[in-house]
Parts: sequence; structure tokens; C-alpha cells
Amino acid sequence: MLKQLLTTIAITGALAAAQPSLAASPPNMLVIGTNLTGIRTLDPAQNNARTVSELISNLYDNLVQLSPDDLKTLKPMLATQWSVSPDGKVITLTLRDDAVFQSGNKVTAEDAAWSIQRVIKMGQVGSTDVALWGFKADNVEKLVRAKDEHTLEIELPQAVNTDLVLYSLAGSSIGIVDKKMVLSHEANGDFGGAWLSANSAGSGPFSLAQWRPNDVAIFNAQPKYWGGKPAMARVVARHIPESGNLRLQLEAGDVDVGQYVASGDLDALASNKDMVIDNVPGLGFYYIALNQKDPDLQKPKVREAFQHAFDWKAISGNIMRYTGFPWQSMIPRGMIGAPEEAAVRYDYDPAKAKQLLAEAGYPNGLKKVLNPSGAPTLPFAEALQASARAAGFDLDLVPGEFTPAFRERKFEVLLGNSGARLPDPFAVATQYAFNPDNSDEARLGSYYLWRTGMKVDELNTLIDQSMRERDTEKRTDIFKKMDGIYAGMASPLVIFFQRTDPYVMRANVKNYHGHTTWSTRWHDVTKE
Repeated sequence: MLKQLLTTIAITGALAAAQPSLAASPPNMLVIGTNLTGIRTLDPAQNNARTVSELISNLYDNLVQLSPDDLKTLKPMLATQWSVSPDGKVITLTLRDDAVFQSGNKVTAEDAAWSIQRVIKMGQVGSTDVALWGFKADNVEKLVRAKDEHTLEIELPQAVNTDLVLYSLAGSSIGIVDKKMVLSHEANGDFGGAWLSANSAGSGPFSLAQWRPNDVAIFNAQPKYWGGKPAMARVVARHIPESGNLRLQLEAGDVDVGQYVASGDLDALASNKDMVIDNVPGLGFYYIALNQKDPDLQKPKVREAFQHAFDWKAISGNIMRYTGFPWQSMIPRGMIGAPEEAAVRYDYDPAKAKQLLAEAGYPNGLKKVLNPSGAPTLPFAEALQASARAAGFDLDLVPGEFTPAFRERKFEVLLGNSGARLPDPFAVATQYAFNPDNSDEARLGSYYLWRTGMKVDELNTLIDQSMRERDTEKRTDIFKKMDGIYAGMASPLVIFFQRTDPYVMRANVKNYHGHTTWSTRWHDVTKE
């Protein structure tokens, strides 16, 4: 009875709107305090952001996976083995025969083929990774096919480094869905998207019990999971956007894992013996985005002035102590083609920024609206606003959730952070430097250079070459050339820090490992 009572109390706390719960979480339930702002759906085809990727990765298995401590070696998941044809055109995967969906339906190659086809045909943000390889709505059915119940063939429509294709299959957006179940809930040709917004149809270790946007997501363990029953009977992701509140609940034991904790609270938690902070390296950056649809921001000297308007050194040891390190190359540290030393290119120089503004035609400075992409980037935006004032920029800071506006090119100046899921510089280069069609109608919101309204044909060509090239030395040279062009063109995406993601855990939580590609999985998590 006591155990049942504690469980009831904890669940009640999970359903409350970020109020401290009345008891520590039970030993068989993991409570994650996070920020659920802006997550409208749990359909894998419609997502590719950090928090939602973690939730989806525990509902849906992938064909292959990458472990958090080895981002280069692909490991089996639903596929037990795979091979590439000698000409590099066809990838053949053999699926395991003991996996079932939460409905009880067996996982088949037909489900896998349809899941990939569905992502491409829907054309939502989740299609970004696989669409790069040339798959389109009118060719994907022919090219991605089930040869038999357990054999999937993926024929590539163009020459591609097959490692990149396999990496993309490990992304949360390519989680395999139950074709029969999803189609039974299809409405108006939506591929079951409306139903999947608040329901799950995966073969992962957990199923979705309840989803309330901007509030709570509750997951129940699947006892018949092919990988063995999870130790946690339930996982609760609670929306706790205020960092001080989250810190208090971590200290009280009401929350087991905390995400998006602010630097001041991280400093306090770091000295608590009951806490562990795992600083996970990311594949993205903190940046200033300048909309090229704005005539003022189109001017190269104005963009260059922004390079010298941010006192980034002042915050590198406090605000950014846990969330990033100085890095101003578009190639993440440690990847092929990256600078060997710290890529620090922009000093804070208010006098130089003012001079550049004057040369651009703004001797009295320039006023713009500054938006943070969301709550986690607000302190960073506040620091920019303060330092930019001395550099001649009057930035009217408007807090809120502006990622959707950024995707629609409806902003002036935005401060955001990014991440990538493919452990290769091609993924980051595509995000920051690729824009094949700059028209509004193209709606290429997955590409940040499109969001800012700039198209550079030479960068598009180099990115295409890096995708096709198989020789590592040649790819390294391509990325170095790309970085040199980017550094010299006064990019509308001014990079200052490479991202790291701190995860705070109570010391009794074991085997929770934040994943660089955001595919953090809970199957092996235990609590002592």
C-alpha cells in the first residue's frame, strides 16, 4: 500500500504545473525535469529537436543505433546486420525476428520501408536527414522496399557516402512505426500524423501513456520489449522551465534528472555530493542570426559589425561555463576539417563595430529587435543586448519562444543554439551553409542559411561534394575550404560558441547518458 501511495503522489506531482511534488520519486520511476515548450507533436516524422528527440527515441526503435560513447560505430537495433553492394548503390538490412510493436503486431521490413516512405512523403522537418540523399515523394516507394518479411533494401537515387545514410537511419525521426496501426488512424491523407501527435505506435522500450503539451509526458515500460524489460516501470518528463524551481526539486529528490539548468544553479548543484553533472559535447553552436530580408542586415559591413558587438569572453566563464566553449568555425571541434587550435576569430571591439556601422551608412547606430530562440538562450541574449549597446546597436530584446518565427524567416535578429544528429561535419555544414533555393515558397526551414535568407552557390557545391566523396583525406580538404569561405563572407550566422549540454542527475541514478545526437535512451537506467 505504501509503495502504491508513493507512486500515486509522484504521478499527481508530475501532472501539476511545475509545483514541487510531495514525495521523492519511487525507485522504479524516473522523473525528468525539462522544457517542453513548443513541442506540439510526438510524431517522429515531424520532429528533430533536442528534447522531443529523447522522448521519441524511447517510443520508437531505429534500424541501427549509435552509443553515446562511440559516435562512429553503428550498432544493431531492429536490423541485426547490413551490407552495401560493391557499387555503393544499395544498402541491404536484415531485421530481427523477435521485435513487436506495442500493439502486438510483428515488426517487419514492410513497416520499416513504409516508415521511411512516410517521412519523405510528409515532408516535415523530420525528413531533413534522409531527403538529403535524393529521396523524394515520387521515388521513395520504388527505392525503399521490403524484399521479404525481414529484408529491407534501400537503393540510393544518387551517389552518396553510405556511412552518412546509415548514420541518418539512427536519428529519432527515422524511428520505425507500426504501419497497420497508424494507417487505421489516418485522416484526410495525413499518414496518421494527427493521431500520432498524442499516441505512440512504436516497438521501443516504452509506450506513451499520456501527453499534455507544455505540461507532462508519461511513458510506461513495455514488458515484452525484445531487448528485455526496462528497470524503470514508468518515466515522467515534466515541464519545469524555471531553473531555480528545477534545482529545488532536484535537491529534494522530486526530480531525478534535470535538463536546461541555468549556470548559476549548476554552480550550486556542482558542490552537492548527491548530484552528478554530465556535460555532453554537442554538434551545434550558439549563434546570432541576421535576417537578409531586412535591407539593413543585408549590408556586409553591418553583419561584420555584429562580429565585434558581443563581449563573449565576459560570459565564457559564467553563463557559458557548462553550456558551451569559444569556437567560431562552422566545423565542430575534433571533426575532420576543423581547425587544430581554438577557432577564435571575432574579438569584442565596440569601436570597430561603430566604425563599420558608420561605413555602412549608420553613423548614429542601428536599432533592431532581438529575439532569443527560447528560454534557454535568454541569458545569452541579455548579454548580447548589453554589450552591443556600446558597439552602436540598440537591440530591443523581446523574450519568448521564437524558433517557429525563425523557421518562417519572420525575425530581425535572433540568438539561438543548434545541434546536429549525424556525427559528421557534413551534417553541420548542411545546417549552416546549404540553401539550394532561397525563395519563400521553398520553405527549407531545416537549413539555417535559408532561414536567414542567403544563398551561396559555391558552398552548395562543396557540401554536395562532401556528401558524395568517400575518401577521408579529400573530404577533409573540402571541409577546410568550406570553412575558409564561410569565415570570409560575413555570414548572417555569426557563430561564437560550440554547444555542450549539461545533464544533472541525482547520484543514485545510473546508466542515464545524455547523447550527443539527442537519442538519449532510458532502457538501461536504474536507481539505487
